[in-house]
Parts: sequence; C-alpha cells; structure tokens
Amino acid sequence: MRSQSQLKRDVAMNLSRRFNRSLSPPDRVSVNVTLRCNLSCTMCTTCYDSPELSLTEIKNIIDQTADWGVEVFNPLGGEPFMRGDIEEVLSYAVSRGFYVTVTTNGTLITESRAAAIAAIPADRLHFNISLDGDAAANDEIRSQGMWDRAIAGFLRIRSADKAAGNARRKILANTILHARNVHRFEAIMAEQEALGFDGIQVLNLFRAGPDVPESVEGLWFGEESHEVLGTLSATLARRAEAQAVVGYRIQNSPDSLRRIPQYYREALTPLDAPCWAGWKELYINADGQAIMCDGALDFLNGSFGNIREESLKSLWSSPALTQRRAVVKQCTSPCIQDCYLRGQSDALTPLVAEASKRLAAVVAGRVARFLPAPTTTQDGTLCLELSDVCPCSLRGCTTPVKRWEWLTRSVSEGFDEQRWAAYRDAGQVDFGRGFIGLDVVRRVVDDLRRQRLLFDTLAVRWRGEPLLHPQAEAILDMLLKAIASGAVANRLCIETDGRFLSDDVVALTRRDGAQTWVLDLDRGGLSGVKSAFKRLAFRRHSNVQLLVTSTASAGVDIAALRSFGLPIVLGDAPGSGDAVWVRRGSAGHYQADQAATAALSNIAAKLGQQLGLVQDRAPTMEGLVHRAPTISWDGKVTMDTHDVRLESPVGDVIHARFSDAWAVQQ
Repeated sequence: MRSQSQLKRDVAMNLSRRFNRSLSPPDRVSVNVTLRCNLSCTMCTTCYDSPELSLTEIKNIIDQTADWGVEVFNPLGGEPFMRGDIEEVLSYAVSRGFYVTVTTNGTLITESRAAAIAAIPADRLHFNISLDGDAAANDEIRSQGMWDRAIAGFLRIRSADKAAGNARRKILANTILHARNVHRFEAIMAEQEALGFDGIQVLNLFRAGPDVPESVEGLWFGEESHEVLGTLSATLARRAEAQAVVGYRIQNSPDSLRRIPQYYREALTPLDAPCWAGWKELYINADGQAIMCDGALDFLNGSFGNIREESLKSLWSSPALTQRRAVVKQCTSPCIQDCYLRGQSDALTPLVAEASKRLAAVVAGRVARFLPAPTTTQDGTLCLELSDVCPCSLRGCTTPVKRWEWLTRSVSEGFDEQRWAAYRDAGQVDFGRGFIGLDVVRRVVDDLRRQRLLFDTLAVRWRGEPLLHPQAEAILDMLLKAIASGAVANRLCIETDGRFLSDDVVALTRRDGAQTWVLDLDRGGLSGVKSAFKRLAFRRHSNVQLLVTSTASAGVDIAALRSFGLPIVLGDAPGSGDAVWVRRGSAGHYQADQAATAALSNIAAKLGQQLGLVQDRAPTMEGLVHRAPTISWDGKVTMDTHDVRLESPVGDVIHARFSDAWAVQQ
C-alpha cells in the first residue's frame, strides 16, 4: 500500500490530467546533458553535435528540481561521459538528495573515472550500461571491440567500489532485443548475470512514423522471425512474473514484454492506459529547449519553451505546454514506449478505494496493539541498521572513514563531538545517505506486528553508529513502545560508542521495554564510555542492562576494564546484570578466529578467570556465515552479518516486506 503522501500525489496527478492543469509537479525532470557520443550505433538517430548547457546551468536545473520537490533528476544523452564534468554533475545531484540512474555505453569509464564514481554514494547513483547482446551482437551494432570496452568499464566500477568499501552498486544492462540476437537472448541474459549485472532492461528498436528506418532494417523483426519472437516474449513475461525481489531481474513489466510481438507485426493499437507525457516528465534538451512527444513520436517537434529563458515551474504551467498536453490526450499513435504510463493515477475510483483501505489498515494496526502477544517466537537477534556511518578509524572497521568525512564535510570549523546536535540542527551535516528512514522502520515494525513475529532481541547496530541518526530518539522510542506492548522483540539492544548520546536518548532508559545498552570501549575510549555509563545508569528502570564491551587483543588495558567496578565476563555474552564484556570477535576464517581466541585466553590468564567460550570454530575451507537476519539502512535484507557489502541480499523492505524474505529462509 502506498504512503499517504504518495496517495495525495497520485490523486493530484489524476486531477491534473483530467482538467489539463498543473496541479502537481512532474515525477521527474530529465535533461540531455549532451547529445554527443563516441560511438556510431547502427540504429541510433539521437546523437549529434549540439549546443550544450553549461555546468552552472545544469546545477541550476538540479537546484530548481530539488526545491520544487520533484523526486527524480534524470541525466540523459548522448553519451553522458563525453562531458568531462559529468562526475561533478552526478555528485551535485546526489548532494541535493536525488537517487540518480545514468545510462552509458560504458566505453569511456577509465580507472580514474571509476574512482570518481566510487566517491559518490553507491545507493544513490546507479548505472544502466547499454549492451546489445553478447560480444558478437553488440559489436555488429556498436563496432568491433566495444563489448570488451563496455565490460571493462563495468568491471572498473565494481573494482573501484570494492576498493572504497562501498556496498554493491546497482548496475543494469540495457539490451535491445532484435532479429540478430533473438535466438540467443536467454543465453545473453545468463552471461550478464554471471558477469555481475543486477538485471536487464529489454529495449525495442524505435521508429517514428509508419516506415522502418533503413538503418535498422536488418535488425527489425520480419515475418520469418515473428514465431520465435512470440515464444521468447512469452518466456520473458513468465520469468518476470515469477522472479524474486532480489537477484538478476527483468525490469520490464510482463504486460509490456507480451506486447512486443504486436509492435513488430504492426498490430499494436494505442495503449489502453492513458499516456502521461506532459504530466509525468519535464524534459530539457541539451540546448535548453523543453521538449515532449508531439503525438507522432517526434520529441523535437513538441518543443514549448527554453530553460534559458524561463524557470522549470513557468515552463510547467505555460500555455504552450497546455496545448501540447491536449494533443497527447487525443493521441492515437500506436506506441510501445510505455515509459509514459502511470498506472497509479489512471483512474480516480481505485484511488478513493485505496484511501479507504489505508484508513482501514490504520484502524487494524491500532486494534492489533490490544490483541494478545504474538505466538510465533523467533530464536536469536534481528538487526536493524540505523546508519552505516562510523567516525572511528579502527583497523578492521567495516565502515570506511570517507563516509564520516562525507557526512561532516559542511562543518565550517574544526569538528567538536560535543556540538553534534548544533551541527545537525544548523544543517551542517549531510544526511543524504547512510540513514534509514523513519517511515521504513515504521513499516518493518507494522509488518512484524501483523505477522505476529517476535524475536528474542532487536539490535540497532551493524556497521555504523546508530546515535548519529538525526531521528535516533524517535526511532528508539517507537521500537521501545512496540517491545513494551509485547510485539517485535523481547528486548532492544543498542550498541554505541557513547559519544553522541543526547539527554533525550538517555531519557529513554526510563521508558517501558527491556533494554541492553552495549558501550563500545574500542571505539568510544575510556573517558567517553565512563561518562556515557554514568549518564545511562542514572534513574534507569530495573530492566535496563548496561554492558561495557571490548574486543580481545594484545592491547586491551586490564586496569581500564577493572576501573568500572563491574564483573568481567570473557567470551560469550553475559546473562542478566551489568558487566564488562570482553568479546573474542570474529574475522570469518579459522586462523584469525584462533588468534582472537588466543588473545582472549591471555586476558583470562591475567585475570585468573576461566574462558567462557561455549563453542569455538573448527577448521574449514569455507568462510564463516553468521546467520542472523539483518536489515541495512537502505532496506536490504541479508542473512549473513559478514556480508558487509550486501553482495548476497535475500530481500528488500522498501519494495517488499521483511516477513516475506524471512519466510523463505525458514
């Protein structure tokens, strides 16, 4: 079910088209950053030399788009990497809060350009790389050697991201289905999956008007190919219907895949759904002209103003665009380019019905709070990552320091941890990436409550420092209320270094709900952790446990451990009660684990204690898998806490539900 804000936007879109008015901003602003290209592809008619908007002008468009509240900034081409400043364009768009997808042929991505890409958050910048089949099919269209160059560019991005410690960046293949690759198209998809692409966008040859362009005549599906095309399109549609939420995915809808044979038979009728060109997108050409379809699939004929003379908003409400929209509403041209469909706004009646369902769901959720506690108890811990940013520079920390540098790069003076709240409230901290949304946490909680799933522990740290989150108090309060009501988990565990502990967060120790606070001595330092311990211990309720933790190493300060005046527990986690907990730690392979065990044994000898390890690891050739359900800040679900780059996700809580992914793992 869509959110309340999405529902309002979809209703506004419906009324905009119904009355031909600009009652809602577009879903996206698209800009041809260049029309130049380094290739001369057989079927292409859109790349040529043209005047281009300057970097300043493009940044201005990005600013207008962000200030207007438009969700998507869409840089197009031409080949975007023909611009020497494209990385700056992309970085600036991301800094303004956009999630950006770039379509490129990949051949111009050098190692230095890949490094610049890796400096842009992986969750906010994605790529579509144009690959028109395997090497033979691709190079027939794009010239000899271009497949190898495109794959090299793709692998450079992957390598640069890995070197930077980034999570897996989404990279799709844009692949035209044509007469010369149709027989091996499924093998081409298998090859892309093996190379590490995340999915495929199946494209069709484009034509404007009734005639097939001479340049694509050998690629066009003639009568002799219609049967094999029909079989393949049906196969792809079934695969799209059955595919999982994660893994290599077909991006096209099953319906659009089934329409492909009709398009090439010239049997395609105008789409039953309304076209949203002129409402869904504001499209700016490389020379600044605002363009859109003219009703006959010619965008240049549909120009209606220039960004160099008017603002985005004035173009959007201009009489010229009103006229162009009227043409689109009456359009009867058969069109397979379904990028201008917007099914969520097609009819008003379903929108009203969904509003009613939404109200019912809210009522049901409130009623659920008074129902008996869930009966499906799950052993172990569910980890919810509030942030993947960490200010420490510890060796072995899985969070690169550059993420902290990105977060605080706007702080004008020397950084002072004590002024964290002031920096945050003054807008000097860039929360554009690395932090889970409050609405996402709410959806996870509601899902667990509805599915009656109760974990032993809900932990809120994985890779980063949770208290850096700008809404940490609100999220922790929400989780504690759920736990106090008997939902989600029996206990909330918060692991922190203590440096960003606010008075409002400290006050949560007096709220209902069992809590364990794990204060990380390795990251926070002795004085900082002692200060945090005293603040948390003051006036807490009886079901709040405080643990001071350190990872066993040769450098552990025994005197510092004893200075807390608490029992010292070595190895496995303590039970109830406050304690200093010296953990063994794990590197995921046998030799490192044995070195950690030796360090822990040495500490035990110095303290005159027995080592509390219930189970140690035996030698194996395979990496250790720590099976624990974990939700990353950007909504991915993994079952392996060692999967810090999220290379093996099993689900997604943004587009699906945690309970769906969890059910598959049982």
